[in-house]
Amino acid sequence: MLLLYKIHNSDISLMSSIDDKKSYFLGTVKSGIGAGLIAGVALFSAFISIDQQLGLPNGLFFKTMHFASGVDTLLTIFLGLCVAALIGILYNVVSSHWDTLRIITPTKGILTGAATGALIFGLIFLPLHVLVLLPTVESEIILNESLLDISDKEKESLKTLLFNNTYVLWYSALLHIIFGSVLGLMSGFVLHDRYTDVKRIRSFW
Repeated sequence: MLLLYKIHNSDISLMSSIDDKKSYFLGTVKSGIGAGLIAGVALFSAFISIDQQLGLPNGLFFKTMHFASGVDTLLTIFLGLCVAALIGILYNVVSSHWDTLRIITPTKGILTGAATGALIFGLIFLPLHVLVLLPTVESEIILNESLLDISDKEKESLKTLLFNNTYVLWYSALLHIIFGSVLGLMSGFVLHDRYTDVKRIRSFW
């Protein structure tokens, strides 16, 4: 009887541990989705300001992305938000498994999030912009007169976008860092209570 009792308690303890790990992981995923979507909305809203900064028609930058990818603008934004949510999940999961990167405070979240945003810009946005977006704008929209139904005003605006490519890249890099900072900040707010007992280095790391 004693042996059966110990085995029974062991099974209960094991099941409880599995449930705790599952709940912990699901909480991490949910916080990642929420933080990623908030940061994604902020990023896509900020991209609209590129048009304003260069004096271009509103929405031209997204329209250019539509021309380059062949995907409807609204669908492009939706897919972008899905990617932002996925990035949020990965950021939170990785942070929760590496002690050095644990988001124990919102301040640390901002710092690690900003680094994540810079990494995303370098690994994802920059190659797409240089290898896909710019060649498409130059060869298929500006040089090929009959390929797309685009007005002369929009064509001149796209030329302005090409001529100011360096500005667009620097501005986009800044926006991705802001995206990462917002992602880290929101994750820090949500996950802060997990690490209340963790020793801080200089109050935030």
